[in-house]
Amino acid sequence: MSDPAPLTDDAVAFIREQAFLIVATADATGDSDCSYRGRQPRADGAFEPLVDIPDRRTLVLPDFAGNNLFNTIGNLLVNPAIALLFVDFVRQTTWLVQGRATIDEDAGSRAHLWPDARRYVVIEVEHAQARVDAALPPLVLA
Repeated sequence: MSDPAPLTDDAVAFIREQAFLIVATADATGDSDCSYRGRQPRADGAFEPLVDIPDRRTLVLPDFAGNNLFNTIGNLLVNPAIALLFVDFVRQTTWLVQGRATIDEDAGSRAHLWPDARRYVVIEVEHAQARVDAALPPLVLA
């Protein structure tokens, strides 16, 4: 029997609803970095997807022009370990997704989802876990 896919139906549904995530990486010496990633607006007022979930073992995160420090990408080039934290303050729930990342430099490979992305972080998901009542303050976004 093969291992069950780490991304359950509940995980996929939760992740697809989120407007932002926190991504954590570390360099070769273990110095860590975390940063915010949010949905990008489209010209029509809708938003691009936060991530793509091609299957129950894979997440794809677009990389857009940012502060040009390349902390996330630079870390992943020397240490592929990655963690994504999806937070829903309304439901007071989080999903932590951990895995190994590779960089897809073909900006056109997913341009139908993210026309302005420079590259993509392709994550092989090793573990995904929900935490309900995650000690988050209740918050309603306006």
